[in-house]
Amino acid sequence: MADIVSERYALSLYEIAQDEHKEKDYLDELTQVCAVFAGQPDFLKVLLTPSIPLEDKQNVLRRVFDGRIEPFLLNFLMLITEKGRVGLIRDMRQAYKEHYYFENGIVEVHAVTAKPIRAALMNKLKDKMSAVTGKQVVLETSVDESLLGGIVVKVNNEQFDTSLRTRLSEIAARLTNTIA
Repeated sequence: MADIVSERYALSLYEIAQDEHKEKDYLDELTQVCAVFAGQPDFLKVLLTPSIPLEDKQNVLRRVFDGRIEPFLLNFLMLITEKGRVGLIRDMRQAYKEHYYFENGIVEVHAVTAKPIRAALMNKLKDKMSAVTGKQVVLETSVDESLLGGIVVKVNNEQFDTSLRTRLSEIAARLTNTIA
């Protein structure tokens, strides 16, 4: 249920952003709003507390976000607070981002390596993934020392694992099957 609700709210917000030609601005500001909520979890709890009057919640939203985000986005926050849906803001942001990426031919690629990737290698990976997907790539990287070496690349629902840890596991499995 939450996915459908989040999707509908996100799509409505995206359509307004399209009308205003501010899709990227709304995404950036929605990301900032989510960061505020993530950094101050009690703030979100206040907005979800039924015993606090709606007017007080809306006043708090105005004080925190007025002049910092688009006026329509502020009204959107007040509406989802009124409807008791503000707790779904992260899901709404994710759904909005997915709409934005789809409409603009962008794909998110996650690369996990044993050590931080240097800028030159990052650019090569980004170019290669752009050639493979035919889309503009937003590359996110993270480090997992347990990989030992190599790289794990995740694109949409696919994963390409060339990590040393995986290769060693495959060799060990083959040896176990050979011996057994």
